[in-house]
Amino acid sequence: MAKTKINSPFPKKFTDRQWARFVKQGRDLVDEETRIQFSLGDLTLKMVPVRAPGGNQGVFMVLDRFADQIGSNVHTLMDYRHVAHVWPPDQRVRGVAWSVHRAFDALEDRFDLIHNPPNGADRWTEDAALSRAGRLPQRPLTKAEKLDRVRTLMRENENASEAVGELIRRPDVAHKVMADPSNQRILYRAHHEQRQEAAAARFAASHEWDRGGAVENEEEEATEVRQVSRRESAVDYQRASSEVLELIGSGTTFLVDLQRMIPGLHVAEFTEREVRAILDNHRRIRAALDWCDSALSTGDKTMDDELARILSEGDDQP
Repeated sequence: MAKTKINSPFPKKFTDRQWARFVKQGRDLVDEETRIQFSLGDLTLKMVPVRAPGGNQGVFMVLDRFADQIGSNVHTLMDYRHVAHVWPPDQRVRGVAWSVHRAFDALEDRFDLIHNPPNGADRWTEDAALSRAGRLPQRPLTKAEKLDRVRTLMRENENASEAVGELIRRPDVAHKVMADPSNQRILYRAHHEQRQEAAAARFAASHEWDRGGAVENEEEEATEVRQVSRRESAVDYQRASSEVLELIGSGTTFLVDLQRMIPGLHVAEFTEREVRAILDNHRRIRAALDWCDSALSTGDKTMDDELARILSEGDDQP
């Protein structure tokens, strides 16, 4: 291993001599740790030698009991054993950390590669070795490395959904995500499909089927969902803006909910006041729809005083 002059990266806190002394002490300890790790690996290989493929049954059971006896962890010992096996004693490099040897464990050219640190450095770091081996570094530095780490951590759907939920609670992050039209379309499609599935389930649950009417009701439900799907298919999801998707989505949700609820309404049980409240609410909805239609047709989005009055009325107007 080539020797290079060690300069202090913190000249106001450590002189070059002080820093070099600390580095030497640290490297000596890493060397000692590496010797111990390889020694433990060699010991486990002596206890349970590596045999032909399929002939290593019982290794875990032996090392599990051994780990308990020496106060270690069986998975740690299994790791030591594997690295000691793929790095025979005559190929191990003094002054190179055990973690670097482990990072190169699957590379065919590892015996040569470990002697050639990158970019003229005097030794490999663990992160540099992991990156060279195509594995995730412990401390990702580049954007690609960081994204790879996130993808690895979010492979489980449950973890991913919780992580996304945490991220979108940050207004700055949510704004950047939703500013991308492709993200808008993905989220809208997922929401629309979820709404369709939920609407179909609610529609089915709201009917008490008998043997004679079950098939008919099932066909009605399927037809209803297909009709909504056909209307939605007229939109090019890949090109439509978020505003178009939101308008269609809100209208579709309202339509599906009404188609689900109306057949099962117990109108006879409604009081006059409740009916009036519903009708008043529908009047406001119609006014809002007319306003939207006018804006789409003419481009004029202003709200006149009469419309503002209608939309601001309460549900209990006499």
